[in-house]
Parts: sequence; structure tokens; C-alpha cells
Amino acid sequence: MSDEVVLKIEEAGKLQRQQALPAYGVIALGVVLLVSNLFNFHLINVLWPGFVIVPGLLLLWPAYSSAPDRPKTLSFLAVPGAMMVITGILLFVMNLTNHFEAWAYSWPLVMGSVAWALMYLKRFEPQHRVHHTGYNFMRLMVLLAMGFAVFFELVVFGSFNPLLPLGVIAFGVYLLVKERRDGKQ
Repeated sequence: MSDEVVLKIEEAGKLQRQQALPAYGVIALGVVLLVSNLFNFHLINVLWPGFVIVPGLLLLWPAYSSAPDRPKTLSFLAVPGAMMVITGILLFVMNLTNHFEAWAYSWPLVMGSVAWALMYLKRFEPQHRVHHTGYNFMRLMVLLAMGFAVFFELVVFGSFNPLLPLGVIAFGVYLLVKERRDGKQ
């Protein structure tokens, strides 16, 4: 078989997969609607944070579609987009757990998303100083959120969620592994 025939076969397969995507989406939507009907719950009660997440993702699109030789002029919208996506994710989790009091300590995560967005904007410049400072800022914001979570959940709210200490332990293990990996380089 010639290279041209192989290329045409590969392109035909790629086109078939692309044409099947809407069908998969419709099937997934049907499954979600069926589960919603079987278990008698309203989808809007669970999925309303999507009204925050989807516009955030749309604001991230110009930065995502940028290339090193072809930066998009609207890439700066990644900053508010990242903030909206993180806010939407936090709303989704708080909605599922019905624990909106978590806003008292989760706001540093939204601030950390700004650093992530700035690092993402400079992803084609790996030596840019925003990567080092952004990583440190994000780590500080996660630690701040975790410290506030422990304080607010134990002292202010007087509640104790067993997932909280597991999250603190997991983050500590992550920091240990990261430090050891960075030390070997």
C-alpha cells in the first residue's frame, strides 16, 4: 500500500470519529435524562453551576487556541475565565454537599486561579519568572485555604468532615513527593 492510500484511510477514520461525536453526545444526554427520571431529581438542581463554568471555558478559549508564533489578542481573558471556572467548580461541589459555608475558606482558590491563568498565558515561555512565582503563589493559596478550612470547620462551624483531614494528609504527601522529585533534578 502506498503512503497516499494509508493517509486517505487514516483521514476517513478520523472523519468518521468526528462525525460520531454528536451521536455520542446525544446518547450521553439521553442516559442523563433517563437517570434523572428514574431517580426523580431535577437536573437544574445539580447542573446550575454550569452557567458559570461554561462562560469561563469560553473565556479560556482564546488562550487555548494561541500558538507561540500566533498569539491571540484576547488571550488575556484567560484570567477572568480561570476565575469563573474555579468559582463554578466550587459552586458545584458546594451544591452537591449543601455546604455553602465553605465560601468562608475557599476564596484563596479563586485567587490561585489567577496565577494559574497567568502561567498558562506564558506556557510558551518556560523560563518566564511567572512560572516560579505563580507556582509558589498557588501553593500558598492552597495552604491558606486548607488552614482556613481547618479553622472554620473546627472552631467557627463546630463541624468535622472526615474528608478534611484526608485532604490535608494528601496535600502533605504531594508536597513531600514534589520536594523529593525536585531535589533529584
